[in-house]
Amino acid sequence: MVIDPERIESLKAGSIAGAVGIAISLVLVGLDSFPQGDSFLTQAILLQAIQRLAIAAVCCFLFGVTYRYIIRQDSNPHLRSGAVGAFALTRSLSQLEGVDLSGLGLAGIWPLSIPIAESFGLFLTVRLVLDLGLKQRWLKPFSTTSG
Repeated sequence: MVIDPERIESLKAGSIAGAVGIAISLVLVGLDSFPQGDSFLTQAILLQAIQRLAIAAVCCFLFGVTYRYIIRQDSNPHLRSGAVGAFALTRSLSQLEGVDLSGLGLAGIWPLSIPIAESFGLFLTVRLVLDLGLKQRWLKPFSTTSG
């Protein structure tokens, strides 16, 4: 059985992206769970942290695979930025889906912006690592020609 080299490169890109996503999310989870009295490592906090890490890993894995196909061998910065923006907005806005915005004042906007900023930071960091991997030839860009 021969495995397609393009699939292997996509798995490499996704794995690198997923690992970076976990690392960044560990920092974010650590900041969110910073000791606040006696409730540092409750079961609920631990389960929430595991859930956040798993979601970040899957999202970043999919971003890594997709990013490799989006940019191909094109150096257009709008494709790179657009990929980050699309994934970051999709992830962050879905986190805000159940939020009641009817009584939202100016002071309430700040907490809503945190998931958006985190998502942009997450995917931008993953993008920079993937770009470095492509530049260093750890990863190969998606080939637009067969063979």
